[in-house]
Amino acid sequence: GPTGRFDPQTGALVWNVASEGEGVTASPAMGDGLIFTSSGFVAPTLRTVRTGGHGDVTATHVAWEQRKGVPMQASPLYVKPYLYAVTDAGIVTCYWAATGEIVYQERLGGKYCASPVYADGRIYFLSEDGETVVLAAGAEVKILARNPLNERCQASLAVSGGRLFIRTDKHVVCLR
Repeated sequence: GPTGRFDPQTGALVWNVASEGEGVTASPAMGDGLIFTSSGFVAPTLRTVRTGGHGDVTATHVAWEQRKGVPMQASPLYVKPYLYAVTDAGIVTCYWAATGEIVYQERLGGKYCASPVYADGRIYFLSEDGETVVLAAGAEVKILARNPLNERCQASLAVSGGRLFIRTDKHVVCLR
């Protein structure tokens, strides 16, 4: 399935890029003129596209592709100059956003479908078992905390007003 941009006034397709597999499965991330997409299931691929252009820009605007560490459900997270992704099996990968080169990979443990979020220099990964793993943003693996809730979680964390909101299968939890 394609990735594309539509004119918000008319709904007309401005540009599109072909995607591998079943198309874009998670929400794209964006930064510094790049759109980071994750397609999966048949041919998991992180595909990064430069913005701009008209029509089918597959041959001209694909900046890079990566097949290692591709998330199938969780959206990638852009925190300049890195792109972070977590696989369903709990492997977090940090890429150079400009090139797709892998900076590091680390097994967090657990299963993941919730998208990571960034707040105050930290990246929060929420597992399906309800454990939040907190990493320092940057080029080195630095786990700052592991906080278990011991309840099933599949929704992404929300951040607002210096608080984290976590929806479990039974509760909504607010952390300050």
